[in-house]
Amino acid sequence: MNETDTTHDRLVWRLMGWDADERLADVTELSREEILRIRDLFDRRIPAGTDEWLAFADYEVTSDLRPHMLAAVPRLKFEPELDYFVGGAVRSH
Repeated sequence: MNETDTTHDRLVWRLMGWDADERLADVTELSREEILRIRDLFDRRIPAGTDEWLAFADYEVTSDLRPHMLAAVPRLKFEPELDYFVGGAVRSH
């Protein structure tokens, strides 16, 4: 990492699907550009100015959000029996 890295340059995002037994069943990495396309969908769930990069918690992708997520990022797949969340984390290296 160098001094010009910004917070979003050090983040990695994932769409995670959990099964009924609370096991991680599906993971899709999301790019910075994809996060930019979807982050406004979560505005009503995040207090203003607290987590604009969706990096500090996992946010539920409710069934009403799924069509909007697909419109923004068509490559995504949602299995109906899984509960989905999107979130980020700081890269370890």
